[in-house]
Amino acid sequence: MSDPNESSRARASLFTRAPLTTAILATAALSFLFYLVPQIDLTVAGLFHEPGRSFPAAQIPLLQDFRTFGSNISLSLPLLLLIGVVLKLSFPAKTSLVPPRMALFFISLYLLGPALLVNGILKPYWGRPRPMNTDHFGGAWAFQGPWVMGPSGLGNHSFSSGEGAFIACLLPLVLFVPREWRWPVGTLLGIFVAAVGLSRVAFGGHYLSDVVISIGLMLILAAALHHLIFVRYRDSLSDAALEKRLTALGYRMAAQRAALRHWVRRTLATSYRSARNLRRAERAIHPGAAARAAAMDGPTGSVGAPTGTNPP
Repeated sequence: MSDPNESSRARASLFTRAPLTTAILATAALSFLFYLVPQIDLTVAGLFHEPGRSFPAAQIPLLQDFRTFGSNISLSLPLLLLIGVVLKLSFPAKTSLVPPRMALFFISLYLLGPALLVNGILKPYWGRPRPMNTDHFGGAWAFQGPWVMGPSGLGNHSFSSGEGAFIACLLPLVLFVPREWRWPVGTLLGIFVAAVGLSRVAFGGHYLSDVVISIGLMLILAAALHHLIFVRYRDSLSDAALEKRLTALGYRMAAQRAALRHWVRRTLATSYRSARNLRRAERAIHPGAAARAAAMDGPTGSVGAPTGTNPP
């Protein structure tokens, strides 16, 4: 006879793996769709292209401001969390401004996702030309599908979207709001992410697949990090455990700073004593050095001109 508690734990474990599995399958399916039907990318990009004007949406100031706003919002989250961690380490006796697990989750997501995966791996090695640079839209390069190694020599790569990845990292914020607010917050975040991603397509900077796949990759990474931090290692990476480690680290860093200040003061004092002893030795060895040293050590009436009698 099976243990009902064991069955319940198995169902719970399966439920915790479902977001990661769903994100992987959805991203893989969409990647195959865009790869097998490249006309989707060309058609969507063509909606925003005008012969002779390239992609005119890129010249609209309001849309440019919206793009800047989206970039600033997506960048402000990890910066604020990093500032919170720095403040905690600087003042270890105080409680963290933000939950440590939240800071660990998002800082890891931004570093591993947009920084490493997209801009460190995909863009350098998957040299896909941007729509504005392809021959379909007045450029010089041939069209390349997603996940296809592009031509060498192209300095401005399209796959995958760095801005799409950055803005997609805001989506997991829905996990950190009260449950009754998740649907409205998730809807607003989804609309905002979709609008920023679509603006990159309208500007001719990315194909639709660049943005969609970037969002999918960030969701895969977010689901994996959430499982590791909040499920598998929830005890060792709990807020209380991380708070304790940050406090200990802050005190160690404070002790190291104090030791550094003490070393600097001691080094400066030693240097001063060495210079003073050297000057005394010079007075004893060289005739007239004592008088010159006394004149230099005495009060001065003007810069570089000692007062009193001149040495003989």
